[in-house]
Parts: sequence; structure tokens; C-alpha cells
Amino acid sequence: MSIEPMKLFFKPIKEPIKTAMIGNYAVAGGVTQTDPDVICAFPITPQTQSVEGLSDVVHQGRLKAAFVNVESELAAMSYSTAACAAGARTFTATASQGYLLMAEALPMAVGWRVPLTMMISARAFNAPNLSIWNSWEYTLIDFGWNCIVSENVQETYDAAILSVMISEDSLFPTMFVHDGFIISHSVQQLTLIPDEVVLNLTPKKPRHHITPEHPGTWGGIVTPDYFMEGRLGLDIAKKPVLGQIEDVFKRFKKATGREYNSIESYNLDNPSKTAFITMGSVCGNIISWMTKNKDIGLIKMRTYRPFPYEELQKIVQEHDIEKLIILEKSDSLNNLLPPFATSIATALYPLGTLFRTFIVGLGGRDVTKDEFDVAKKKMQSITDMKGQLYQYLGVRETKNKMHGVDI
Repeated sequence: MSIEPMKLFFKPIKEPIKTAMIGNYAVAGGVTQTDPDVICAFPITPQTQSVEGLSDVVHQGRLKAAFVNVESELAAMSYSTAACAAGARTFTATASQGYLLMAEALPMAVGWRVPLTMMISARAFNAPNLSIWNSWEYTLIDFGWNCIVSENVQETYDAAILSVMISEDSLFPTMFVHDGFIISHSVQQLTLIPDEVVLNLTPKKPRHHITPEHPGTWGGIVTPDYFMEGRLGLDIAKKPVLGQIEDVFKRFKKATGREYNSIESYNLDNPSKTAFITMGSVCGNIISWMTKNKDIGLIKMRTYRPFPYEELQKIVQEHDIEKLIILEKSDSLNNLLPPFATSIATALYPLGTLFRTFIVGLGGRDVTKDEFDVAKKKMQSITDMKGQLYQYLGVRETKNKMHGVDI
């Protein structure tokens, strides 16, 4: 195993350092600086280098953490939840089928209110067959985890730190996501934060945990007499989390100068009153395309869960947005809309905003500027919410014709 990618993190980082590395190693570095007690590793493409990098810093003695190899992703989540419940700051990572295999254990981390953090290098799930490339599998399962999404390597490095802050403040587990291969394996520039700043942002706070000094029941059965009350309690506890996330962003900006928000917007006061709305790496491509298409705006979602519906409503109302073009790297074979679009449709229902969803980039297919042109053109003719509300872009139908695009 090469140790060179993580060499910067083998010694304390005492001042900001400008460097370049792939997203997964950047995450491993950010996690290192938060001083976790337990790292639970079951590698799966395309997240492998994140735990691989952490094994390097543990081996070098830089990080005094238990590096635990387990036999599956289900075991990884079960072990991580138990370790965190016992009081350890815990990190794990996964993707695709690994995330689906974890599904049995994902709700327990929410029910136990443990501040676990997990990175996902987003990858397609195996249907129609095996794929190791990018899609948004993380939108498929929603058990109450917090979720933030990064556009580039700098953002995913920062997210490794932000997620610990969010988890510690909210006492809900937090996943942070970047697009597999596009970010996980892409070498980009970033600026590292000094260790002292990171540790000041992520102190290990006293919290409830399993301890012989204060016996309690963890994981016991809940009868029908109390189960609904427990679910209501979790729902109530979730209400302040969006505010806590915004407070984390503010503290991070004060300490580092880098500004983050749950929703970021660009060029919304455009003449067409139309905007794209999406997440992740595709945002940068849209911003580049917008240099020659100044009549379209962009709404970039960073916080996916809890979904910041009130803030989205406010942005759409303040800028008088009439039409939204939803770009989504996920689909649904059963629902009226894919998962991301379902949240947007629910949030915007009171406003009556027109929208259509365009499914793009599944299985790692490039999302091209031609597709933005097609989506823009198709949206110009939309005048109501009748008919099918989604369509696939850039899909071959015949030898010389792409779905919606002549070639």
C-alpha cells in the first residue's frame, strides 16, 4: 500500500496548506483531524481510499484510533452504531450495495441518537446489472439521518469536519456525500485547515452513552403501548436540526473564512424566471454553462436531509421563480417522481411553481451542456403540471437518436 497520498497528514498541520488530492483522501485527512476514536472499515468502490487513507495515518501513529475491519457493510454499521453508543467518536464509509446492505442497521443509529458520521461516495445500485459508477443511491433510503452533499474536493474535505459538528450538535447521525469517481477519484486543489482550528470546531462533548455507571436499556423491545410516542419524540427532536446545521455553517465560516449554506443560489433574478435545481458535482458544470446562458439561474442544494423546504419556498418567492428544471441522478420505477424531485414537489406545492424533472447521468454517464440546452428548451414550452413530470435525458433510443436529442 502506498503511503504517499496521506503523507501531509502524518504530522500535525499547524497552518493552512494549499495542496491537491482526490476526494477520498481529502476526506480521510479531514476525518483524521477530527480525532475519531473508532474507524470501522469495509471498503467498496468508489469509497475505498477513504478508509485506506485512514489506515495509513493510524499505522503511522498520527491517529490514535481503533481501526476495525469487519466482514460486511451491515457489520460496519452495526459495529459503528454500538461503538458510538458506547461513547466513541466513530466514522465509517460506504457506497451503493454496501449502503443497501446497511439498511437493516441504519434506523438504530437514529433511534439511539448517536452522533455517528459516514461518508458515501455515491454510486449506482445494481439494476439492471452491476455498475460501479455514479448515481444517487443515497436518496433511496430515508430513516432520519442528516445528509449534506458536496460539489468538489474542497467541499468534501470540509464536509468531513462539518458532519462531526452537525452530529455532535444534533445527536443524530450524519452522512456526507460526494459523487463517486467524479469527486472521489478526481484530483483537485484544496486548502487544509490547521489541526487546532479543527479541534476547536469539533470538541468531544459529554453526551448520553452506554456506561456501567448509569445502567440503562439499549436495543430492547418497544411494545405497541410506547412505539408511536418514541417516533413522535424523534420527529420533534428533528425540528431544530436545520437551524443547528445553519449555526454550524456560521461557526465554520468564522473559523475558516469559507461560507456554506443549506441552499446556495446563482443568477436567480434572470429574465426568464427559470432556474435549475440540483446537487453535487453537476452544479459546477451548470455554472460554467451559465456564462453563455445568463437567462437561467441555479439553485444548489447542499443540505438534503432534513430538507430545507421553508428556505426553498422563500428563495423561490423572493426571486419570483416561475419554473424549475430539476436535474436528478436517480429515478423511480414506481413513483410519480424520483426521490429528490419528490421532496422539491412537496416543498413547492403551496406555491404552484411549474417544474419538470430530467433524469441524467445515471451509472456515471457524463452530464453534458447539450443536455442543459435541451432541458432549457423543453421547459420553455411547459405551461401546466399535466402529463408525465419526468423524463430521461441523453438515453439512446435508436442508433442515431438520443432521447430528446438529435445526433
